[in-house]
Amino acid sequence: MFLLPTCLRVEIVWSGGPEMAVELLTSIYGDESMSDIGVSRTDWDVFLHLCRIAAGLDSPTVGETEVLSQFRQAVALSQDSAHGLGRVLEAAVGIAREARRHLGEASNGSLGAVAARIAAADERVAIMGAGAMARSAARLLSGRELSIFARRPGRVAGYETRPWEESVEALANNAVVISTVPGHGPILPDQSVEAALRRRTGRLELIDLGMPPGFESLRDHPAVAYLGIDEIASSAGGKAVPAVEELVLAEAATSWHRLTASDRVGSVIAAMLDQAERAVDQEVQRFAGRLSGADDPEQILRQLAHTVARRVLHPPISYVGSTVRGSETVEVLAEAFGVSDE
Repeated sequence: MFLLPTCLRVEIVWSGGPEMAVELLTSIYGDESMSDIGVSRTDWDVFLHLCRIAAGLDSPTVGETEVLSQFRQAVALSQDSAHGLGRVLEAAVGIAREARRHLGEASNGSLGAVAARIAAADERVAIMGAGAMARSAARLLSGRELSIFARRPGRVAGYETRPWEESVEALANNAVVISTVPGHGPILPDQSVEAALRRRTGRLELIDLGMPPGFESLRDHPAVAYLGIDEIASSAGGKAVPAVEELVLAEAATSWHRLTASDRVGSVIAAMLDQAERAVDQEVQRFAGRLSGADDPEQILRQLAHTVARRVLHPPISYVGSTVRGSETVEVLAEAFGVSDE
């Protein structure tokens, strides 16, 4: 299984038929309720969808810069259990890289970049978090009075981060705060947040990019103008880039043909081996009784080997000899069996 959770989507891909969906989703979410949500795809539709996601073509901001990194990380995590998905996922990554090169300046950035453009009208801005979205926003806000608060010390887009313990002060002292921290639990103590907001002289513009949102409880607070990730995504205004759309479609079609042809080769080889195994098993059972007390067991084993060889070779020999075949077919068989005219 391949699992890709991003800010606005969860993609689940598995090897197997649609009939597995309910069982698989129940194993992830604990009940069957999620099986009625979302869109199901199979085969080629899945592959094209993955290519578009990795390239950022299905993001609110077309050409989103972070999604390819998220996709690659998800691929790396799934490799040990992906089985047949591995080649499909790597092909999608390769196509996405090519699309990213062609997008260039046509890319609309990321949700972090959209948040930065909204915050750009103010001089005092704070960012909470140090991940990809925080870096994207910080790069576009370079030159302003910018404070970045992180749980671990470091540098983000050239700025030294400030201790997380001081982050509550950002709510009191900045015109805009961009939070990129997921709200899996309380980000800051409620009492500290309320005390900081009471010290303000004007409303705080709070852009909450956490997934799940970390400051959803402040949406209706009188001291806060709250923008959540859904509002940011809606305002992104991403536009399709036809040349890149066509590139991804063409590259995906070529890769899909190659992937499915490879699968066909694998199934043919498996069937050939299975036929050979059956021939061996059946002939060994037939000849086994002759070996007991035989004067010349080597002759019996030789006869067994010849019989198995003829059974295995009979289908391709009949195929070539039954009618006139194209010279290419004969040449392929000659090369496969190492047959030379000399």
